[in-house]
Amino acid sequence: MRNYAIQLQKAYELATSIFSEQILEEERRLAIEYDNEKANSAIILYNQETNKILKLPYYMRFKREYVKAIKRKMWCEIYPQIAYCCDFLFLTLDASTSNYHSQSDAHRKVQKNWNSLLTRIRKKYPNVKIIKAVEWQKNGLGYHLHVLIIGIRFLPKDWIKQTWDKLEKSGWSIEIEKVFNNPKRALSYLLKYITKTLRQNDEIPLSLIINWALRLRTIAVSHSFRSSKINSNDSSQGQWIFLGIMPLDLAESYTDSEILSYFEFG
Repeated sequence: MRNYAIQLQKAYELATSIFSEQILEEERRLAIEYDNEKANSAIILYNQETNKILKLPYYMRFKREYVKAIKRKMWCEIYPQIAYCCDFLFLTLDASTSNYHSQSDAHRKVQKNWNSLLTRIRKKYPNVKIIKAVEWQKNGLGYHLHVLIIGIRFLPKDWIKQTWDKLEKSGWSIEIEKVFNNPKRALSYLLKYITKTLRQNDEIPLSLIINWALRLRTIAVSHSFRSSKINSNDSSQGQWIFLGIMPLDLAESYTDSEILSYFEFG
């Protein structure tokens, strides 16, 4: 964690320490401080081959634009790969607060049981694709797993309990919510839960803060999904050097030569 912002380092320490209600307020304070600091920053890249400067507003999950990025990923990357499917099952798995001593402990134990269940699902249905999202409960310790399984319309609850009972004995912890035959409706239903955990206005949702503190992904997808990421180090674009981070207003007003001088480069 040494290369991360001091606010994230402190938030991670809180998320891995013995849980108390005070931790939530301190995590929230650190998140707001981090947001205020990074929202007015720019990442500066320099291309030595073209002698060009690239100014990028600091991009992070607390930005409102992050919601658009997630939606773009879902509709532009994921949807085309499932548009031909007609079998979808939406599953919610709950994890209570009684079994964990920290937020990281909660995530570790829930993830362990989810991985076991996922292995069983893949063995039984080897061609399924899965998209998973985490929603932390308001108490800041328990959470829900929202899972869209693509390629099946039925999964016996008792069969799921064989794994999930090791974590949660209550039958209420497993909810098979919806069955879909339309990919747009299935993806839209999942997005409803995902966007609830992302920033829509001035307030930063608790789920977003805890995922940030633990450095957890907003969504996790099956390896069978193809990524459309473009390699930014493509030889046709040349090699971009990370110069550093500077105030956004300065980056926008400085010339390229002034920016190079700011970083004492060249």
